[in-house]
Formats: sequence, C-alpha cells, structure tokens
Amino acid sequence: MKTSKIAVVTVVLVLIVSPIAYAALSNQLEAGAHGVGLLKTADAFAYIGDSVTYKIQVYNPSEFGLFNINVSDPMLGLEETIPFLAAGNTTGVTFVMQREVLGTDPNPLVNTVSVEAVDSEGAYSTASTQAVTEIAEKWLEITKTGPEFAHVGDAVTYTIVVENVGESDLANVTVNDEMLGFAWMGDLSVAELNVFNVTYVVPGNASDPLTNVVTAYAEVNETIVYAESECSIDILHPMLNINKTVEPQEVCGEQNVTFTITVNNTGDAELYNLTLTDSMYGDAPDELIPSMLAPAESFVWSFNATVSNKCFVNKAKATGVDVLGNTVYACDKVSVYVKCPVCPRSKGYWKNHPDDWTVEEVEVGNVTYSKEDAMCILKGANSKDATHMLLAQFIAAKLNRNCGTTSVFTYRYKEVNIDTVIVDVDVFLGDHPLGSDPRGDARQEALSLKDLLDAYNNQSE
Repeated sequence: MKTSKIAVVTVVLVLIVSPIAYAALSNQLEAGAHGVGLLKTADAFAYIGDSVTYKIQVYNPSEFGLFNINVSDPMLGLEETIPFLAAGNTTGVTFVMQREVLGTDPNPLVNTVSVEAVDSEGAYSTASTQAVTEIAEKWLEITKTGPEFAHVGDAVTYTIVVENVGESDLANVTVNDEMLGFAWMGDLSVAELNVFNVTYVVPGNASDPLTNVVTAYAEVNETIVYAESECSIDILHPMLNINKTVEPQEVCGEQNVTFTITVNNTGDAELYNLTLTDSMYGDAPDELIPSMLAPAESFVWSFNATVSNKCFVNKAKATGVDVLGNTVYACDKVSVYVKCPVCPRSKGYWKNHPDDWTVEEVEVGNVTYSKEDAMCILKGANSKDATHMLLAQFIAAKLNRNCGTTSVFTYRYKEVNIDTVIVDVDVFLGDHPLGSDPRGDARQEALSLKDLLDAYNNQSE
C-alpha cells in the first residue's frame, strides 16, 4: 500500500525538524493492515566529488509475516532479497551505502528505492520512497593541518588555508576556530587564498586524539556558503614501568641469587632507543633490548649474582624515547638480606641433628639420595670403602653450603674454594659410585678429596 499524501507530509516534517537530511516514510499502516515499511535518508546537500551517505530501512509494521522482500535501488546498485521479516518487526533491516556526487548528476539529485513482498496471507505489497540531495556550488575551500603527534604542554602550530574556489569575488569571508580562539574576516577574490599559522598550547585536559574543526562562511546572493576542515593530533603520554625482584630475598653468607627485571611500556606511545642498566651487572645485553617497545609490551632480563654484604641493595634504571624525542625513565631497587656467615658443621653434627637439614634429598653424580638414605651413609661412614668415606663428607659439605657457610677456607696454608672441591667430588663419584671400592690412584684421589672436605667441615672444631 502507498499513500502519496502521507509521504509528502512526512517529507515536509523531516525538513522542518532536521534540515541536514531528507527522508520519506512510504508506508504507515493501521493495525491489521497488510504492507511493508520503507524509510530512506540522505545528506541534504553535497558538493561534486563528495560522498553522499544513504540509509535505507526496510521493516514490517503489519500483523503478518513478510517473505522474499526484494529491495531495489538502481542508482546505488542495491538489489537484495530479505528472506523473512516477522510481524511487527519495526527494526527490520538497514542498508547504509555511499555514492560519490558526479559532475554529470542532475541537481537536485533524486534517488529512489522500492521494495516488494508477499505476506503470510498471500497478500502482495510494494513501497517506494525518495531521498533528495541538493548539489551545492562550491565557493569556499578550507584546510587545516597540524602535527601528527604532540604532548601535553607542547606548543603546536596549525596551518589554516582558506581559498575562494568559486567564480565570483567573496566579501566578508569569516573564518572561525573556536578551540584555537582564532577568527578572521576579509575579502577573497577569485582563486585567492589566505594562509594562517596559529600556535596552540596543548592543555592538561586535552582529549586524545585532540580533534577540532575550523569553519569558513560567506554570503553569496543572500545564500550562506560554508566550508569546514577537521584536524586530529595524537596526544602522546609516554610512560615506562620497571619492576625488579630477587630470589631468594634472604641468604646466609656468600650466596648466589637471581635478579629479574621486567620493563613494561605503560603509556600510549611507542618507545625507541631503549636502555636498561643494573647497578651490579651494568648494561643489559643488546640482544635482550627490543628496537621498539609498543604500548602494553614488556621485556625481561634475568641474571645471577653473588651477594655477600649484610644488606645488599641493587638498583636498575630503564629509559626510552618516543617518536617526538621525549625521554622517559623508570627506576626500581631490591634488597637482599645477607645473614652472617655460618661456620661449617662436622659430619657428626649433621648425623645427630637431622632436624637442622634444609633439604630432603642430596644429589651426587647421577644419583639422588633421600634424606633417610643420606643419614644411613653418614652413620656408616667408618667403612674402609673410600667412596663411602668420601660421600659422607660430601653430604656434610653440601648441607653446610645450603646453610650459607662461606665457600673459602684455608687448607695447608692455601686458600681453597669448597665449591670447586664439591664439583670435583661430584665428578669422581659419578665415575666411582658408592660401594665401588676403588683401588690404586683412584683410591688415593678419593682420600685426598675426603681430606679436603673433612678440613672444611671441621673448621669450627
């Protein structure tokens, strides 16, 4: 069903309420009636070369389901079939399309869309409507450009160019940019243009992106001609965060710890020329530093170090530079509490004080002994087998080191590092496991290593 009078009245009402769009409602149905609903809007005016946006809404205001709804708009190249719309579906289906205004287009540019459908009662219905766009003669052209990026507090320069592109001189051309607080009024002859460079300091509450519009208008034959241009600047907020941790946080005597440093880009700008420096280690290895760190990305650096001071404080600093050359940095520090060195305890002490053990198993060569098995080895250390005697002292030495005892001791007037001895014993017992009872040179080597361990374990006695 189509009622011309209703359609005309609807067009008039739309023009009064909203001068920027023409719309026509082709179908208004009373309850129980058959029919299909159709609405179409478009830009009220455009220049040649502009894109006009059309919005077409097909809906079902009736009490009957609609099938095979064919939608046709030849100018837009729209040929679609909607399989079904339920009764009372006033939302329907919306098509949004664009078309460039051509120099050969008639003025005004009238575009028609039509639909046809069959409802659940077998009734056939059609509807059509038009959207009208006035093709305006272009008199003014204005452009506004600025930097791509800026920071809060930066003084940025916008360039505004206004030009008379019409065929007659223009008087009292007015240019306004509210955000910049800029205004100009003057005459422009045909093809004349004016260029304005305006400086603006980005405020602390600036939106991101910072977008604003400059307008130009003049009066031609009692008609206002108008142009506008929009410019957006990406406001950068570069930030870095650094987090440094250490494990363990508390050690006994001289001991190795692991530092882990995480650098995260917590701002909204890409960062370049990154650096990461540690007060103990120095600069992070080049291969760990990315060439660019995007927002929300991070990188991690871990390294081991030996600490011995009573309270060791380690610091780290990261820096980065954004695309505008602004440098940001972040620092963090972590402390390691170092307990006073513990004197080594003898094999007999560890045999008689199992509650003081800090481990539940001991690894020797390629064999792992449980605490219970290790206790048995300590208790049976009087065996003549050199591997048994050596392993008992080895277990005691490892228990001592786990408690933070010093690694360096004096043996026969020479300084010895017990960690080196432990490695040598570990290798020996890997080649000569417990109970192998080595002879000759191997037995002498086992006894020499046992004496070193015994001297270390019995320093306090």
